[in-house]
Amino acid sequence: MDMPTLYTPNEVADYLHVSRGTIYSLLRNNEIGSVKVGRNRRFTASHVKDYLTKRGPEVIIDPLYAN
Repeated sequence: MDMPTLYTPNEVADYLHVSRGTIYSLLRNNEIGSVKVGRNRRFTASHVKDYLTKRGPEVIIDPLYAN
């Protein structure tokens, strides 16, 4: 049986280029799934992919580079 790789909140935050606090905020708002391992939260790749799919594309235009 293949076990999925589990990622820490810090690893997911680095991947998404957000803070660890943002990851915990997403958890509190049930916007991203996770599993609990003891007292710790862990994420699979499918949790992150599902979150990105639900969230949809977002484009941020930096006013310094517009035009």
